[in-house]
Amino acid sequence: MKPSIFNPFIQFLRLHVLYLKISAKHLAAYKMSAFLTILFSLVFLVAEILTVDIYYQFSNLIGNWDQASFYILLGTFNVITCLYTFFFEISHDEFVYKLRFGELDADLIRPMDAQAYTAIQRVDYASLFNLILPSWLIFTGIQDLSLTVTAFDLCLFVLLIANGVFIVYLINQFFVNFSFWLIDVGNLTAASNQVVQLGSRPKHVYPKFIQFGFSYVVPIILCTSLSINVLKHEQLEHLFILAAATIFLFALVRIQWKMGLKRYSSASS
Repeated sequence: MKPSIFNPFIQFLRLHVLYLKISAKHLAAYKMSAFLTILFSLVFLVAEILTVDIYYQFSNLIGNWDQASFYILLGTFNVITCLYTFFFEISHDEFVYKLRFGELDADLIRPMDAQAYTAIQRVDYASLFNLILPSWLIFTGIQDLSLTVTAFDLCLFVLLIANGVFIVYLINQFFVNFSFWLIDVGNLTAASNQVVQLGSRPKHVYPKFIQFGFSYVVPIILCTSLSINVLKHEQLEHLFILAAATIFLFALVRIQWKMGLKRYSSASS
C-alpha cells in the first residue's frame, strides 16, 4: 500500500494526543499549582477591567474608542494569550531548559520538524479556565453595542484569534531562540511579555513609531485591532498587511532557528 500524504498529519495528531494525556497527568499531580495559576490570572484580568472602568469615569470616549469596544479588545487579547499559554508556554519554558543543559538531542532526531515538535510537548490545561471571563467581556461588548454578528464574521474573528495566537507564539519563540547564543534569557523573555502586552490597548494610544513597528513588522497591535473591526464591520483593508507581516515574522523566526541549530551542542558532545 502506498503511503498516504496524510500520514505525517495523522502521526502529528497521534503524538499531540499523547502529550495531551501526559499534560493531564501533570495537572492531576499538581492541582494546587494549577489552582494558583487560575487565581492569579483572574486577579490580573479583573484589575485590567477595573482600570478600564477608571479610564471611562472621566470620558465616554478615549480617542474614538467607547468602553464596550475597549472591553471587546481586552477580551480578545486575553483569549489570544490564554490560548498561547495553553498550547505553547510550558513548551517554551522547557525548550530554554533543554538548550541550557544540552538536552535537545531527542527532539532533533524525531521524524518531524524539530521546531514544531518542541512546541507540542506540553499544554497547560489550567489556562483554559481563564477563557471564561475574556469570552464574557467580548459577549458583553457585542451586546452593549447591539452588533449583528454573522456566521462569516464569527469565522473571520476566530481566524484572527488563531492568527493572534500564532503571532504571540512567534514573538516568544524569537526571544527564547536566543538561548542558542546566551546562557540566561530571563530578561529577554520578560521583554517578550512586554511586546505582547502592546496588543491589549488601542493602536492610537501609542507613538507613531510603535504603531508602525507593531502593526506592520510584528503585527500584534494590528491583529487585535482588526479582530474588533470584524465584529463592528469596519475597516478590513489591512487584512492582507496582517497576513504579509505574519509570514515575514514566521520567516524571520525560522531563519533564526536554523542559525541557532548550527550553534547547538549536546551534553554528550
